Amino acid sequence: MLRGGSLARWRAIIVAGVAMVGACVAQQLPSRDDPLYFYLARVSPTPSTLLRMPRSADELMRVLPAEPSALVQVIRWKLGEAAALPEQTQWLSVELQAFAFPNRSEWRTASAAYYAVGTWVITTHALLEVVWSDWRRREGENASAFDTVPHATLTLQTGAIRWRMGYGTLRWLGGYSGGMLVNDEMPAVPYAMVQFPVRIPLLGQWRFEQFFSQFKQAGAPTWWGARRLERNFGTHWTLALAEAFKALTLPEGVVSQIIPYYLYQKWYSDSRRASGWFNYLAEVGIVYKLDAHNSFYLFWLLDDLRAPNALGGSSITPRKVATLIGARLYPTAHTRLIVEVVRADGTATGGVYDSSGHAPRYAYAYKQLPMGHPIGANRIGLYARVEHEAGRWLYGVDYATFRRFHEYRSGARGYQLGLTVGYQASERSVVGLQYRASRMRDADAPTTRAGWYLQAAVQF
Repeated sequence: MLRGGSLARWRAIIVAGVAMVGACVAQQLPSRDDPLYFYLARVSPTPSTLLRMPRSADELMRVLPAEPSALVQVIRWKLGEAAALPEQTQWLSVELQAFAFPNRSEWRTASAAYYAVGTWVITTHALLEVVWSDWRRREGENASAFDTVPHATLTLQTGAIRWRMGYGTLRWLGGYSGGMLVNDEMPAVPYAMVQFPVRIPLLGQWRFEQFFSQFKQAGAPTWWGARRLERNFGTHWTLALAEAFKALTLPEGVVSQIIPYYLYQKWYSDSRRASGWFNYLAEVGIVYKLDAHNSFYLFWLLDDLRAPNALGGSSITPRKVATLIGARLYPTAHTRLIVEVVRADGTATGGVYDSSGHAPRYAYAYKQLPMGHPIGANRIGLYARVEHEAGRWLYGVDYATFRRFHEYRSGARGYQLGLTVGYQASERSVVGLQYRASRMRDADAPTTRAGWYLQAAVQF
């Protein structure tokens, strides 16, 4: 359902972009629960959009139809490419999915799932979005940790500043296999976020973004926050600098949102809070855009790093860093290839994202699911995906292989394989034949699963 003003009224207010706020950045993938994927399936129905294949912001913009519509303008506004929302617009979409499994299939899940997306334009600068779904409860690790409302947010634009508050998952840059610092693998949490342009002396104008969240973990309050600075250098290069924390206590919490997190940790660590209360991480990301379609990228995460004693470092601090190197290539207009290599350190107390011997709640995880990249500690992973779309047909292959970084430390290794053949039956429906196989092991005997299943989805 869609109600909007006349085409002439809101066509005139679509503009080329909103300066520096929410700018369409290559490699920025919306969270998997973001309604953007539903909007795109409605305005540009193809097998890949109906199956909600992950797309970065620049890829989303390229597949938008040229014909203006109220929903297209909502997408453009969310991506920072329109100055205002269409007036008096409400939209509701429901999707039902059904799954069928052969008797011998080892990849069995729930036989049905649903999505419902509600969108309300409150003013031309205020947007309310709610998603109801049980999709994340179908399968995966700790599926019961997910709620049936994975996304409910209010987004406001006040001049050059964009505010967002509500409940949902977040994802920042990184690769298609996952964000290194902030990722959407975990369940939704309440948060508040702000974005605005900032000019730094001698360094020019950057995009700044920061969020803050508080939630219960193991029955105790836990705080999570992150901030990042991004800047494009010409048409080819993007530099992203980010830091994040997860805290078990937050003395004078307002201060933590003003000064750098690393400095806050140093200032407020004392005899009562020597360590194990503030888990600090930082990230440096570089994206090189060869052209409008092809890009190469590098993301380097620092969980712990030996620093000189003069800077408060310790010779006994284990190094814990992770690196992601990847490429997104389009050999043809309808073929996409993604290749990524991820490496994460392992230590005697676990490694990257782990608790470092402190309380389990200190680990960079929530409800036993990673808040960062799903690679885990002490592993090297190769991720590859190729997909080709030909009219109503979609063909896709996913492959990931893992091995230990240090053979003498724990770390699951093995492979995961996925095959997809999708067919768009109508403008609002798609059928997919899926094959999944995996063989993973750590210290015990390998766990092997394989099986086919049929997926059918229809939107109303």
